[in-house]
Amino acid sequence: MTRKAIIRCALSVVLTAYLIFALGMSHDMAALDRVTGVEINVLDTGSHHGKNFVTVDGISSEIGDLPTDTTLLSKVDIRGIERRLDEVVNIETAQVTRSQTGRIHIDVMPMIPVARVFSSDGTSYYINRAGKRLTADARYHVDVPVVTGDIDRNGKIATVDLLPLMHYVASDSLLNSLTTSLKVTSAGDVILIPAIRGHVVNLGDPRDNNTSDKFARLLTMYRKVLPVKGWLYYDTISVKYSGQVVATRAKKRDMPQIAAKELIDPEEETLDNMLTTAAGSADNTPAVVKKKQ
Repeated sequence: MTRKAIIRCALSVVLTAYLIFALGMSHDMAALDRVTGVEINVLDTGSHHGKNFVTVDGISSEIGDLPTDTTLLSKVDIRGIERRLDEVVNIETAQVTRSQTGRIHIDVMPMIPVARVFSSDGTSYYINRAGKRLTADARYHVDVPVVTGDIDRNGKIATVDLLPLMHYVASDSLLNSLTTSLKVTSAGDVILIPAIRGHVVNLGDPRDNNTSDKFARLLTMYRKVLPVKGWLYYDTISVKYSGQVVATRAKKRDMPQIAAKELIDPEEETLDNMLTTAAGSADNTPAVVKKKQ
């Protein structure tokens, strides 16, 4: 072995020994590091509902004894805190991390309730978009539509059957502000009680995959008919049947069916045209084309 090879071998041994020593010292020093603070962050869900349902104080209470500045970083059970928060039904996900400065970061994604259910068996709870039941705690109040009626126990409609409808309403700001509550009848129809007083809306069976068309017909009725006839003229508007709007006068006299294709597009027709029959005479029923005798 040459002298140069011997020197290289010796340097390698020295360097390896140094690295082992340095890593050991670093590990020992890290083991003595202490927590410099705890930061709890409720993540933005894009809706104020989530932050009303999960609070920083509530998370602190669920965790119990939070790490303090006397707690060694090596003693903080990161995975244990995450598991504890994952057990809280009002929390979607929880992630706990440790920064290089010694701070413990707890990021929580809250559940987003879409409705408050008062079921026929007497129980009350919130549901989220996936159908998970959330505790109805007096500490947390969320302003979401209320669901009542013949649901869950003996009804034809279960909570899970309402999820597509509730998701559709929650995803549209106009419909969300319009909807105050839903009532499920014994026949399996869903009755919408809107924020506009004076009438209710029969949406029919929520399982028929026709939700968007139903609300499109309802909004056309709101745009073109009720401003003319008056918002108290009807007590019931039904969009349960495909392609139709059936309205009942407040005096309980049935109105004729209004085919969806006969509802006039406001961009194509003026109000005068809407109220005029093919013969040119005034008609008392707006948005209906009078059929030839």
